[in-house]
Amino acid sequence: MTGVHTPGRRTFLRGASVVGTVALVGCVGGDDDEDPVDDTDDDQVDDTDDTEDADDEPAEDLAEVSMEIGSTFEPGHITVECAEMFAERMDEESDGRFDVTVTPGGAYGAEDEIAELVAGGTLEGLTGGMLPYMMYAEENYPLVSPFLAEDWDHHQRIVESEIIQEGAIPQLIEEGNQRVLGQEVYRGVRHFTSNEPIYEPEDVAGLDLRLPEIDAWVEVWTEIGANPTPVALDEMYSAVQTGVVDSTEGDVEQIASFNLEEVQEYLTLTGHRVETGILSFNEDFYQELDETYQEMMDDIAWEVTEEAAQIAVDREDDLVDELGEEMEIIDEPDLDRDAFFDDAEPALERLFEERFEADLEEVREM
Repeated sequence: MTGVHTPGRRTFLRGASVVGTVALVGCVGGDDDEDPVDDTDDDQVDDTDDTEDADDEPAEDLAEVSMEIGSTFEPGHITVECAEMFAERMDEESDGRFDVTVTPGGAYGAEDEIAELVAGGTLEGLTGGMLPYMMYAEENYPLVSPFLAEDWDHHQRIVESEIIQEGAIPQLIEEGNQRVLGQEVYRGVRHFTSNEPIYEPEDVAGLDLRLPEIDAWVEVWTEIGANPTPVALDEMYSAVQTGVVDSTEGDVEQIASFNLEEVQEYLTLTGHRVETGILSFNEDFYQELDETYQEMMDDIAWEVTEEAAQIAVDREDDLVDELGEEMEIIDEPDLDRDAFFDDAEPALERLFEERFEADLEEVREM
């Protein structure tokens, strides 16, 4: 994979605009209290130009803001790095007036707990996986399904579609009270780890597989033959170490950052799901910010998520190689990858019939 296809900002912002016009709260500047502009009066038109110039407020005129971004992922994971880049650039751009603290490592619990804290406003932000979509907008986010998107480019074509832009994004704001800024961050495709070699679906039968409590994942892996076992991400290492589960699945960023090579012998490159991450922020917090800060957050989030996605693309193969120094890598032709996709198909058909608003064949053809 040689690069990252980046959907334009206009594409992503279109989805958020469905919810409504952004409310500008607490803007600083003398023009904010003036009467609405009458375009028929030349003098007032000049005042409008002055107001537009005043939007570019110097940082020293802005209030000081502090916020915190939580993550269940460990330091060194690409989503944590992304949040750290965001924090650093917000500090620089605001001349130190917008302070962002990044708290990784599950200090605030599992990802669903962090998403709930962000929805309720206890935390201002989250960096991590797609669980907020799964919790608050699952019917409009079919990308939750394993064995659906073929690769990163296919994943992004689905993200650019009306399904996500006019469905999942506004629903997350409305139901989950949180706004995703920037693009989705590529984390790599998800693979399978175990202490027994896995070559075909029959080898998975009966294995206690660590999964989060995501219905679509549980249904698909049950169809294939595994025994899904719910374990929080921050407890995954100990669950494998103590034999609570036999196996896990995840992207190589996750596998490496949680040091699973210390407790699992095999890495099977099933590539069953394109994994991405997001920066999401409490919607109430965002709406209460000065417009200058909103624009600053928007711009910087786009910069750092694009950069983080490219970093993850560039280092994915290196991470696989590094893991291969400690684990045995199983890949095609020894691995029958197509058989896994075939065995997952009945579960996908049920999910798209009963749970998702989209049509399975339409999504596959995007």
